[in-house]
Amino acid sequence: REVELSKVIKEALSAAVILKQFPRTLIDVYIEVLNAYGSTRVASINAASLALADAGIPMRDLVAAVSVGKIDGQLILDIDDYEDKYGEADVPIAMMPGRGEITLLQMDGLLTPEEFMEALELAKKGIMEIYELQRKTLKEKYEAIWREYGF
Repeated sequence: REVELSKVIKEALSAAVILKQFPRTLIDVYIEVLNAYGSTRVASINAASLALADAGIPMRDLVAAVSVGKIDGQLILDIDDYEDKYGEADVPIAMMPGRGEITLLQMDGLLTPEEFMEALELAKKGIMEIYELQRKTLKEKYEAIWREYGF
């Protein structure tokens, strides 16, 4: 599971990182999940994207991610561990929202084509909320540095 999650997270983030500025360079991202109660892959993507941007790694856009699940015939956003294991479907999605590009799309379970499109729209709404929080967090950090050091 660890290898699969590492691969998925790498693929979701690598589309955003501008690597050509760093030939023959390796960027390592280490994620330690302290409490795995659902949606760990998308939470890891959100945290890693923010960490890369905070570290000054050039990126095309931040990557934001959510999971949509189908529970008792109803689509819901941000499922927990129980809903993931016993629900009818789990759809983790990551995007570069500013570019409108999907960097991760997986699905475990079954959805009709209509449900899938509805899940995608629900995910986009959640992703935009996370994206705005990521941007706000970075902006507040650098504004505080600006105020403190008077750049």
